[in-house]
Amino acid sequence: MLFGGDKLYMIPSSSSVQCMGFLLSGGGKVIGIDACSEYEAEVLERTALALGGRVDCWFLTHAHFDHIGGLIELLSRGRVRVESVCYAFPPIEYIQHVEELYEPRGARVGELEALLKERGVRVLRAEKGRAVKIGHFRVIPLSDGSAVGEAINPSTVVYRVETAGDPILFLGDMDRRAEGKILEEFPAGIRCPVVQMAHHGQDGVSEDFYRRVGPKVCLWPTPEWLWNNDAGGGFGTGPFSTLETRAWMEKLHTVNYRFGKEVTLIE
Repeated sequence: MLFGGDKLYMIPSSSSVQCMGFLLSGGGKVIGIDACSEYEAEVLERTALALGGRVDCWFLTHAHFDHIGGLIELLSRGRVRVESVCYAFPPIEYIQHVEELYEPRGARVGELEALLKERGVRVLRAEKGRAVKIGHFRVIPLSDGSAVGEAINPSTVVYRVETAGDPILFLGDMDRRAEGKILEEFPAGIRCPVVQMAHHGQDGVSEDFYRRVGPKVCLWPTPEWLWNNDAGGGFGTGPFSTLETRAWMEKLHTVNYRFGKEVTLIE
């Protein structure tokens, strides 16, 4: 058993868009790490209800819709009780500025925060290096969500989650622009036998970063088309770097878990 009896649930994409969302249960507690998009809300809700209908703390890495949309929808539905949410996003004005070519993502953050207030959900600020304890789970932010350049991805809060067994490193959509600071400040903290692949497994952190993590198990929040870099013309025909990242992991001889058609349970 990887997690000493704890159970990790990886929620797959329900549309053609990639997403990321995990639920982790053990010792009578449930925590979430990101929450997919609104398209995954049904399966996310069903999984949470099967675990008791309560999430003790939901940790969010960054403000993209494919990481927070499912939580917005769950809060709107009100069937799952979320006790607290932990995150550290840059200001809404910054998010709106750097994402102006896309959907109104600042408005999505505002929608989330309004629902948290309406539902009486406790909001925790992710503070770099300061652990949040939920039962026996210990969650340590290794970055602070600060804006880096003109993109949201490098503002990702990286979380080290300590379970009853092996710890897990959740990288969200972290990329090379912010990895150096984490390597410098937490050279031991990033070492984890289990890692969530940054930015859905492509154009995320560097090969050196993964070598420094030293994973034995990789979690790929990656749909089939992205796994195969298939833009419609077959294997390897797309512009994505997933195949390069896969080659890096082959060198490390990792066991890889990726999206199936159903929720993936990892124990």
